[in-house]
Formats: sequence, C-alpha cells, structure tokens
Amino acid sequence: MKPDIKSIYPYLLPILLIVIVNVFYFMPQFQGKVVRQGDIIQHVGMSKEATDFRDKTGDEALWTNSMFGGMPTYQLSARNNNNLLAYVAESLSLFIDRPAGYFIAGMIGFYILMLLLGVSPWLSLLGAFLFGFTTNNFCLFEAGHNSKLVAIMTSAPVIAGVILTFREKYIIGGIVFGIALGLNILANHPQMTYYLALCLALLVLFYFVNSLKSGKILLFAKAVGVLSVMALLAMGASASKLWTTYEYAKDTMRGSPILKSTGDVPASSSETDGLEWNYAMQWSNGVGDLLATFIPKAVGGGSGEWLDGNSDLGKAVGQRKEFQAPTYWGSLPFTSGPAYFGVVAFFLFIFGLFSVKEEIKWWILSAVLLTLLLSLGKYIPWLNKTLFDYFPLFNKFRAPSSILSITAIFIPILGVIALSDLVKSTKKEDFLKALYIAAGTLGGLCLMLWVFGSSFFDFTGSGDEQYKDIKDVLIKQRTSMFSSSAFRSLMYILLVSGVMWLFIKGKLNKTVLIAVISILGLFDLVQIGKGYLDKRDFVTKSAYKNNFEPRPVDNQILQDSDPNFRVYDATVNTFNSASTSYFHKTIGGYHPAKLQRFQDIIDRHISKNNQNVLNMLNTKYFILQGADGNPTVQRNPASSGNAWFVNHVIEVADANAEIDSLTNFDPAGDVIVHTEFKDYVSGLNLSKNGTISLKTYNPNKLEYESNTESEQFAVFSENWYGPDKGWQAYIDGVAVDHIRVNYLLRGLKVPSGKHTVIFEFHPKSYYLGETISLICSLILLGGLIIIIINSLRGKKVLSGAV
Repeated sequence: MKPDIKSIYPYLLPILLIVIVNVFYFMPQFQGKVVRQGDIIQHVGMSKEATDFRDKTGDEALWTNSMFGGMPTYQLSARNNNNLLAYVAESLSLFIDRPAGYFIAGMIGFYILMLLLGVSPWLSLLGAFLFGFTTNNFCLFEAGHNSKLVAIMTSAPVIAGVILTFREKYIIGGIVFGIALGLNILANHPQMTYYLALCLALLVLFYFVNSLKSGKILLFAKAVGVLSVMALLAMGASASKLWTTYEYAKDTMRGSPILKSTGDVPASSSETDGLEWNYAMQWSNGVGDLLATFIPKAVGGGSGEWLDGNSDLGKAVGQRKEFQAPTYWGSLPFTSGPAYFGVVAFFLFIFGLFSVKEEIKWWILSAVLLTLLLSLGKYIPWLNKTLFDYFPLFNKFRAPSSILSITAIFIPILGVIALSDLVKSTKKEDFLKALYIAAGTLGGLCLMLWVFGSSFFDFTGSGDEQYKDIKDVLIKQRTSMFSSSAFRSLMYILLVSGVMWLFIKGKLNKTVLIAVISILGLFDLVQIGKGYLDKRDFVTKSAYKNNFEPRPVDNQILQDSDPNFRVYDATVNTFNSASTSYFHKTIGGYHPAKLQRFQDIIDRHISKNNQNVLNMLNTKYFILQGADGNPTVQRNPASSGNAWFVNHVIEVADANAEIDSLTNFDPAGDVIVHTEFKDYVSGLNLSKNGTISLKTYNPNKLEYESNTESEQFAVFSENWYGPDKGWQAYIDGVAVDHIRVNYLLRGLKVPSGKHTVIFEFHPKSYYLGETISLICSLILLGGLIIIIINSLRGKKVLSGAV
C-alpha cells in the first residue's frame, strides 16, 4: 500500500512552525553569533588537551593532565563514537546546531508524546511550546548546562514509550522507549535521568495497581518485560559511558570516603558513601521559589536580573540604560533565573486536575507533587533526609532544586490533555465547574499576593549585607517586582479563563480557542524567557575567542622548552576555574567530581600551602598576584620533576597516616607507602643512584628512560588511578605491577641497567564498552527502521496508536 502523503501534512505543518518560531527566537545564531556560556567556556579549558589530541591523532584522550594533577576524561571530553543513537539525536534537531537545535528536538519530542496520547496536532504544538520555552530551559543554556538541557529535552518521548507499552502497543512502545531512553542517557546527565526514572517508577506502580484491579497482571508483566529489555539496550548503547562513569565514580568525591574522622579533623570532603548532606542540599528551593513557577518575579527573578534604567533601583544607582541587579531574594545561594512553568500552562494544569477523567491524571499529579517536595530539599528533611540516607543513589546528586526541570514536563502534559478533552467533548458545560475552580484558586491566589504580598514577606536576601548602601531601595524594587508579576499572572489567568468560558458558551469556535491560548501561552513564556536568553547574550565568534587569549604570564610559561610540568594559578579561583587549563597542565581546575584523593590533598595540604606536596606534584610555576595588581610568574626550583628515585621508604598503617605523613617529609628522598603494598617494597636496598626522565608524552601513554647501577624505586608525579582501572606499567615491553605512594602518586621498582618504562592507559571499561555500545545501538536502530518502514507502507503509527 502506498503511503497517503496528504494525510501526513497535518502532522508536518506544526513541526514546520516549531522550526520557524525557534529560528526567529534564536535569529542571532543564524547570523553567525554564539552564546558566551560560562560552563562551556570552562569545559573548553578543561578539555583543551584532549581536544587537541583528538584533532591531531584521531584517537580519544581518555586521560588528561590539564586539571587536578591528572584525571580521566570520561566526564570531560571523551567521545563514545560507537553509540549510533547520536545520529538520531542529530536528526531530531533537524541537523541544526545549538541552541535552536536543542529546543527544536525537545519540542518535536514533546509534540510526538502528545500525538501518541491522542491529542490533535495543533494542541500538541501548543504543548510543545509550553514545554520547550519553559524559562528554566533558557537559563540552563545561558549558563552552559547543555547536557542537563538535552536530558530534559529527550524526556517526553521516554514517557510516551512507557505509556504506549502499557497500552499493549509493545513494538512501537518498546522501540520509542528504548530509543528515547538511549538518547536521554546519551545526554550524559545522570541526575536528570534519575529524577525522570523516579517519576516513571510512579507510573509503573500506577499501572501495577490498575492491573491488579482489572485482573490483567500478565499483560502488566509483559509490558514490564518489554520495557526492561529495551532499558537494557538503551543502557547498552551507552555502555562505554556508563561503565567508565560507574568505575570512576567510586574514586571521586561521590564515592566512599577514604579517610576517617579523628577528633575535630574532618575526614574526606565526603564522609559518607555519596555526597555530604549539607553540600548536596545547598540549592534547595524555598516556598518563594515555588511561587516563581507561576509568578515569574516572585523572588526577584535571577541573581543578575536585567532591569531598566528607569526602575526604582536604576534611578537610585544612577543607571540610564539596562543593567543587571541582585534582585533575587529566594532560598538558593544564587540562580540564573526562576523555574517559571508559565502561568498559562500552570492554569491549564490546575484546570486539568478537576476536568480530566482519565486515570493517568493521578500519576501526573503524584509526579508533580513528588518533584515539588523533593525540590524543597533541606526544608523538608522528613522526606529528603530519609531518601538521602536510605534510597538507592539519591545521595549521589546535589542541587535538589533542579528537579523542577522534570516537573516542567508534566505541567503541560495534563494541561493540554484537559484542553483536548474540552475541545472534543459534546457536553462542554460540564467543564464550567473545573474552569471556575481553577480560575478561583490560582487567580485568587495571584490576586491575594498582588494585594497583600508585601505583608507576607520581608524581601530580604541572604547576601544583602554587601548592598547595605542601597538595601532599602533594593527591597522596594523587589516588592514592586513581586506585585507587578502577581498582577501579570492574574491578567493571563483572566484572559485564558475568559476565552475558555466563551468557547464553552458557544461564543467562539475551537480554532479561535486554540489559536488564542497558543498565542497567550507562547507570548507569556517568550516575554519572560527573553530576560534570560536574548540577543544581548549572543556575541560574534571573534569576540567569543577572546575568552581564550593567553595572558602575558601564560605566554611567559609557554616559552619553556619542556612543557611537561604543572602550574599553580593563585590569581583565579584555583579549584573552581579551568581557564588556566586551556594553556597548561595545572594543579587546579573545575569539576564537580574530582578524584577523592586529590580533594583530600587539597583539603589537608595544598590549602595549607604545603610546599613539599606541591613539589611532588611537579609544580614548576606559580602564577601570583604581583605588587602592581597584575599576575606574575614565579618559578619553583624545588619541583620534583616527572619522575625521580628515592632512598627511604616510610611504611604506614592506614590512609590517615599516609596523608598525614606528607606534612613533614622530603619528597626528593622519602616515599610514603601504605602497608597494603609492603610486600612490593620488601627487601629493597635503595641508594638513589641513576637517572629516570620522561622522554615522550601523550595523555594516554607516558614513556620514560631509566639508567641505574642497581634496583631502585621510582616515584612518578602522576595521579594513581587503580588498581585495574586502565593504567598499566611496562618495563621494556613487559607488563609489571606498580603501586600507590604518597597517598595519590604512582611508584615502581626499576631494575638496574638501561630500560624503557611506559605507563599506558587502556581501560577495559571503555574499549569493551564501545563494542557493547555498537551492538545495542544497532539493535535499537533496526527497530526504528522497522517502524518507519511500516509507517511508509500505510500502517498507522501515530493516529489511533493509543
């Protein structure tokens, strides 16, 4: 049967509109400009060595020395080239680059979800806009949280696949779920995937209860079986990423602690198996932050909110044009902007709670309530502390406020389903009660906050002390923003509910209803979104490149003929900036999952300026603040170099003694060895004769030459990562064991004579994982091709699928 091309047009036109709207919104992108994303600039710096290596050799650098003395690149820049689902991701974005491509892909995914739920193309388009242009999505991109944004944008089709499968559409449901989950995992933001999984677990529970009531437990089991297989394939498609991340996480700040608390001295930066509670809960929403989900400026917007020069604050500080001000006064330490769902979407959601008859409503409500409660973090410890202490993997993630990104998916789902039910219904008067309740509750709340809001809050923020000269006018500005924003939301509620009332009363047809609500919903979100990602955030590519121009001190250091050393830059936030890593191998850097041993060294020694520890890390140059205020270079003549022989082994009983022994030791002659390696160093008669030096360097392979008169013990200024996690030592091509020394470095026995010593990084988790990725992604793509072929043959895939 030949496909009916004309029947596809109604589904393609909304997709075309998605593209057109995004092109207009992100027009500077198509004029050759780019957004200066803070985290991406950091990423460029931290991944520079690995990127250069790939460009030069075509191979992946799985290790880099550009940050923290050396670490795997699994969460930095390593590509998983055998996951063929990347091509699906590119096709969903219509091969358009970011940011427009991200938003197009997310909106198309949500559009497909709504179609599969039986919603018309035009209402599905409305849902796509209400989801895609959620304010937080703009904030995420502006800040450079690309992986988080992509994970969010791929969530809707995952939900669609689960629902289809439980509705006995096993083939299409399973394939959609497998592909979508594979894309979600490919985005490489485990926290968003985890939060989505929590909500999907509620959905599975929902179907389980229904199956018990209806006596269809076997059909439930079949659906779970299909989803389980597809989940395994989806994870398998990213096997190299998941396996290496799982392996690496154990040795990071998010893994188990190494040190033990001794009196007032804290143990590792994380004393638990996972993150520490206070650290993890820093970004917990307060009640005011939740108000901002439907009143955008309820807590002042963002920490650097753009204000007009004619505003109260602008006049007070003498600003004549647009400027950024610290108007945020919510519970977060700081924020780019509110997690604003859109008051139109939120109103439709409330309307849906009272009008939708389908039982799926209860799952959506439970998911919304769960995510809202979890976002409150430390403010409701009875829930979050319990989950943090006992629920699997929950304590691996920080910033609970970020879960509202998942909430934003569910709000428009129920809202658009409710509007679809209204449009389809032949008894429209039945929807009046739900409309009155929604308008009365949400509208009444906005009215109350508009009139009395200033008496409910004091509008002070945690960091206001630094603005004490303008504190009064700052509070006045915040109060004004709160009031006007509440009034704005009230007006939108009245407009939308008025249009719906006219439709129910037969005064408007459905085309006008959908068009007006779509325009209002889109305008609502775009108007707020432009405050956080607008043309002013785009710069020319030449201006963007200025972020990576070397300073005079960088050029001075780069003149060194031997580039294999480390730099300590004290003129930046050393351990929260990767700017120096763009040019040098550094002691500092920027990454939320540093190796735990290196974090311990920072906490116990580097922060206390232990010069011996900096010497053993091969710190050859310091960048310091000069007397004239400009950075200046100071050479360290005591740097230990890349490798050296020692003559004194100090054996210690435990990890605490191992790190404490670094306080007063001579790195040039002493080596600290944990008792677990005592057999390795037993019987050594060291005299420190001979030489050992680095001859060739690449991130994955270090080659040294040694020449000694007798067996010696060499220490290498490279971070230990093992055992059996990829680093293998060779002497003259023969694999040999090496051990951990000085708490975090590598040590090796070297026989007498001239030898070639090689350390090579070849992690099984990556290379075997790549093979698994290829196999699983091929299976998933095969299923997708089958669906496409069936649809082209005229078999219904979208319409009537559920």
